[in-house]
Amino acid sequence: QTQSAAFGEIATFSWLDPFRLQCTQGNPVSSRLSTSSGNAPAINSNDNPFSVDTFDPLKHMNLTSTDVKVTTSDEKVSRTTWFEDDFASMSLKPPGMQGGAQKSRSRESLDKILDDTESFTDSLDSSDRHSGISPHMELPIGTRPPTSREKIVRQILADREDEYTDQTTFRVFCGSWNVNGQSPDEPLHKWMVVDNEPPDIYAICFQELDLSKEAFIFTDSTKETEWQASVKAYLHPKATYRKVKSIRLIGVLLILYIQEKHVPYVKFIDSDSVPTGIMGFLGNKGGVSIRMTLHNTSLCFVNCHLAAHQNEYERRIQDFQDILSKTSFKQFNQALSIPEHDAIFWIGDMNFRIDLPNDDVRVCIRQGKLKKLLEHDQLTKLMASDEVFKGFEEGVPQFEPTYKFDPGTDKYDSSDKNRIPAWCDRILWQGYGIQQLRYDSHPHLKNSDHKPVSALFNTKIHVIDQKRYKLVYEDIMKKMDRQENDYLPQIKLDKTECVFNDVKFIEPQTTVVTIANVGQRSVEFQFINKLDDTTYCRPWLKAIPNHASILAGHCCEVSVEVYVDKSSVALLNAGEEKMEDILVLHLTGGKDSFITVSGNYLISSFGSSIEALVQLHGPIREVPVAELIEIEQPGSLSKVDIAQDGGRLYMVPKEIWKMIDFLHQNGLDQEGLFQHSGRTSEIQMIRDCLDTGRPEHIPAEMHVHSVAEALLLFLECLAQPVIPFEYYNQCLTSSNNLLLSKQIVSSLPDCHKNAFLYLCCFLRELLLHSEKNGVDIKMLSTLFGALMLRPPPKTKAANPTASSSSSAKARDSSAKERRPRMRDEDAKKAAFVYHFLSHEIEL
Repeated sequence: QTQSAAFGEIATFSWLDPFRLQCTQGNPVSSRLSTSSGNAPAINSNDNPFSVDTFDPLKHMNLTSTDVKVTTSDEKVSRTTWFEDDFASMSLKPPGMQGGAQKSRSRESLDKILDDTESFTDSLDSSDRHSGISPHMELPIGTRPPTSREKIVRQILADREDEYTDQTTFRVFCGSWNVNGQSPDEPLHKWMVVDNEPPDIYAICFQELDLSKEAFIFTDSTKETEWQASVKAYLHPKATYRKVKSIRLIGVLLILYIQEKHVPYVKFIDSDSVPTGIMGFLGNKGGVSIRMTLHNTSLCFVNCHLAAHQNEYERRIQDFQDILSKTSFKQFNQALSIPEHDAIFWIGDMNFRIDLPNDDVRVCIRQGKLKKLLEHDQLTKLMASDEVFKGFEEGVPQFEPTYKFDPGTDKYDSSDKNRIPAWCDRILWQGYGIQQLRYDSHPHLKNSDHKPVSALFNTKIHVIDQKRYKLVYEDIMKKMDRQENDYLPQIKLDKTECVFNDVKFIEPQTTVVTIANVGQRSVEFQFINKLDDTTYCRPWLKAIPNHASILAGHCCEVSVEVYVDKSSVALLNAGEEKMEDILVLHLTGGKDSFITVSGNYLISSFGSSIEALVQLHGPIREVPVAELIEIEQPGSLSKVDIAQDGGRLYMVPKEIWKMIDFLHQNGLDQEGLFQHSGRTSEIQMIRDCLDTGRPEHIPAEMHVHSVAEALLLFLECLAQPVIPFEYYNQCLTSSNNLLLSKQIVSSLPDCHKNAFLYLCCFLRELLLHSEKNGVDIKMLSTLFGALMLRPPPKTKAANPTASSSSSAKARDSSAKERRPRMRDEDAKKAAFVYHFLSHEIEL
């Protein structure tokens, strides 16, 4: 509460005192805002979410029972009806808009205690650290990077692990519950204390923990506090537990506990979260993960909430793939991914449904024919075909579907929606030595529309015997010494040139380069930076892996991938960047090799400038490249002589018109518009439609959410944003004044002004249908403010003399200083756009 109150402080402008007094007495501002002209949505003092804001963020947080009262410190300032007040509290914006997810961290967590009391080292000569060595080379940031010799020793140690480790069985409890935004009104012991013997590890997962809009805005959540306390209170009474870590993404919460006696053997704790809402802006769906090393076994726990609805299984697959590929544990010198763990437990509300009619499903449940239902379960069928969760296992559910119930009852959904029952809540695992002991649901817990599930596992953990370890380690070191004296590294490449044809925006292409170790000793390679470069390759190029060790007589396949995304598309369109690069393959102790990469990039309307697009009457693919590069130059529009050329200019780019026309015809009443992600394949089809003109219009069968995301992506990729860079600071400065904001827009170049007003007109139309589509003015202001008002790009100056540790500290310090400034800028951008969504502006 104290932290939230800090956002309640406002600046005092003495020259506004007379106006504040007038507003307080007569409130003319409210009367003006209550009227609207044309088709603009009416904004009055009752409907305007900003009109009654009193700089008190606590009123948004549903704090119902508290003895602590927090008030603003400036009691002399009159409370006015300025909309900026609410945007000031909105500076704690949704996680995706921060470029990272909301995470919660308890001060009682084991990872916090380890950070404060333990100093990690990376010396292979330290016997007390040998027990922490893992084949994945888990090294916290700031430690000394291992040498090539040490990396090879680690790899050999991993291959000979059986010689110095014993397998000890640990009991792991995994539980999942979609609580539908409810508070813990029932005791949890019948869910968490089912077995007589206490588990060694608890992994408790919740979904839809907090359904309030404030959960998207504020970091703290009273619901999280309630459920954290309830879980702690109902841990198994026969053992003492310590919390390892907890992490929350909006409504997805993962809590990890371990028995006190195992604490000395827990190391390398880290976490990450991946929102899968539209373009990563919203974390209403997604996954959170916690990893740790216990003795010499690495464990990873994932809690996910995938896309809902019966027919959205493709989006659920995409959500799973996003969580799997984007989760990255960055506390290590070499970031770890989920598959790089010995044991993985994937838990959560996966939302996979049963492909049978509702009546048939309910009859089978009453008759106990669960096996028949499983034959039509989406997740079961997808896992059998290896389309999703490849390599994972799941026990056979012997319990009835856990979704959807009338809250407070054991009766399946009887509402108007009449949802088909399904096993939405699942627990899967992957790894050697894992045995599932039971897999249950707990129908006696009734305050949600889901029933909780739990599973108990016996998991083999590798425990190091220090004496045997030292003998193996000494033997390896002796052999390494002989090899280093007798052999030199040698490799052979199957190709030294990679050529890619017809590379398109957001459509990756990959080829494989095989590196063979033809020498008689292990070698290590990595792709290194060229002279004066800060990275080893161009932004559109990637080599996976970019460093590795290869044993003698073995090969390593390197995937060379080209992928043009929003960071590089504008430069390629303008001809400032060529699809040409050279990868320098550095061999430790040997000579360098070179791999040339080139490609034929197909220019796209995505990443072009508004100035260029309004000049193009036909598809961009039909225009010669030289001509495109010429009109992409700044000021090209001023050289066009319409009278002499006999041509004309579009008011707005036809590509923007096509997408908005589609949304206007098909998406005004679409629930959750601009709040759900589209399908990648459809966005690529929309790109081709806009770039080639075939078909002339976006097909009617295209999914509305895909077109909505394509529009957002198009705006984000513009070479110059809708509000050009040179006006950025003026817009922020004038964001609290409608008149000044109108003056800035009126001074924009015609093509940018038209595009801005056209977009605002469409958004106002959306707000007229807000009862059906669920959008609100604050969400649209925040979302489109970030896209149409982007800060000018800054040139990054490299400091080659700085050490890696000092650079990391400087980056952390700089990031902390930037966060408040970025929150303030984002609130001002939203406020600027808000003017034009709450008024029909005529310039």
